[in-house]
Amino acid sequence: MKLVTAEKMREIDKEAINSIGIPAILLMENAGQAVVKTLKEEYFPLKEKSIYIFSGPGNNGGDGMVVARLLFNEGIKVKLFLLGKKEKIKGEADINLNIALNLGMSIKEITSPEEIKKLEEELKVLKVTDIVVDAILGTGAKGAPRGIMKEIVSLINRYSRNIVAVDIPTGVNADTGEVEGEAIKADCTVTFAYPKQGLYLYPCMDYAGKIKVADIGIPHTLKVKTKCNLFTLADIPKDIFKRKLSSHKGDFGHLLVIAGSRGMTGAATLTSLAALRAGAGLVTLGIPESLNTILEVKLTETMTLPLPQTEEGSLSCKALKKIEEFSKKCKAIALGPGISTHQETMELVRMMLKQLTVPLIIDADGINALSGEITLLTEYKAPLILTPHPGELSRLLHISIKDIQKKRINYALNLAKNTGGIVLLKGARTVIADKEGNIWINSTGNPGMATGGSGDVLTGIIGGLLVQGFSALTAAKLGAYLHGAAADLAVQTKGEVSLIAGDILNNIPKTIRRIKSECC
Repeated sequence: MKLVTAEKMREIDKEAINSIGIPAILLMENAGQAVVKTLKEEYFPLKEKSIYIFSGPGNNGGDGMVVARLLFNEGIKVKLFLLGKKEKIKGEADINLNIALNLGMSIKEITSPEEIKKLEEELKVLKVTDIVVDAILGTGAKGAPRGIMKEIVSLINRYSRNIVAVDIPTGVNADTGEVEGEAIKADCTVTFAYPKQGLYLYPCMDYAGKIKVADIGIPHTLKVKTKCNLFTLADIPKDIFKRKLSSHKGDFGHLLVIAGSRGMTGAATLTSLAALRAGAGLVTLGIPESLNTILEVKLTETMTLPLPQTEEGSLSCKALKKIEEFSKKCKAIALGPGISTHQETMELVRMMLKQLTVPLIIDADGINALSGEITLLTEYKAPLILTPHPGELSRLLHISIKDIQKKRINYALNLAKNTGGIVLLKGARTVIADKEGNIWINSTGNPGMATGGSGDVLTGIIGGLLVQGFSALTAAKLGAYLHGAAADLAVQTKGEVSLIAGDILNNIPKTIRRIKSECC
């Protein structure tokens, strides 16, 4: 599903109005009807409820005026509050304002602290309003609401039982999902024509509630030039995971996992098992030689490759030759989970990037080893997938985690363009970027995934997909979706608080079955 920025949506609206000839007033009418439809679906029956509609001075406010009029015409109790002077409303919003006035609707202007105080007293008497429609600021607004709008946002959040946002909650950045001050905490957001990309990023997702995308009559024949997408089940090919009856393990690839160090055998275990659960035909785990015995006990289906180690029990630079020779048997390598930040181990990672020619997934300490060495990534001779979480990306780029979280799309995109690899920036929501400037936001996952080992499972899934012949980009996108979907299944029985990485791993088979049954 395509996602758009506020600017891109303005371009689409403009083309629909100027090139196709669809009147702007019709688009506004359709938007209002879409909101009313949602209100009826979510809060039936409306006639038993009081509905307060807050409209700003722009087109978003005009949408709210349409909602108010349509509800009023059906005899539903509705109050319309205008955050500004009637005479200052322009364009299509002014047309709808005049229609409402001609119908005899009560419209209260709120332009002063005294009027805000009166509204608060009214809300206090009600204690809680049944439904509030937020049509204060639209997608073009930047920064925190100020003045009267700031006060109204605070009142709405305090006294409303159910809040429906028009296009995007007031106070949220439509492009980045940022919330700089107080913003409307909606239970449902009705967004028009195409969803805005900020709606699918945090913290906006904590404010948007249920997201509904409404058709308002913009023709689908219009070419939407956007490189940002939401990756959903509908994007998965129908023949995914299909196997011939004559298949054998060699058909599904051999993955070499380079993982683990003293005290970090769990990371190596989770990565290896996840690769097998994702369908890899063979998995060999390369680990420090002193860990071989314990991992042969922990892992029945995975082969092991004992490698030279440091005195501290991490991988030594002497392991390079053995890794290089063994890699010739493999279709891909997954590097990094639990390998530690021992100086010699980090040097081994850098040496591997100079020597290997096999598709490579780099995660965790593998990424930490490359801080200040990004040029090694640009020179790698085979497909490359980087799977950092914000902390690892912060260390790699020497940028604060706070800055990365504010602009997750931008930083993922820049790293992909600068390295030529596929970048999968983990977190809520996971962002996947390629060097051509395309972005996918993964649609699955939940807060329970914030647990040790979750990223190791993801690395294994991607590696397992990569060796089966999927491209690096497809493996990253599908891997993120499968990982999140398995966690979504697991959380149904374990809950978010008690979810552990093993629960995600154990739900991979059931998730694959579901994907196959729903796609095919």
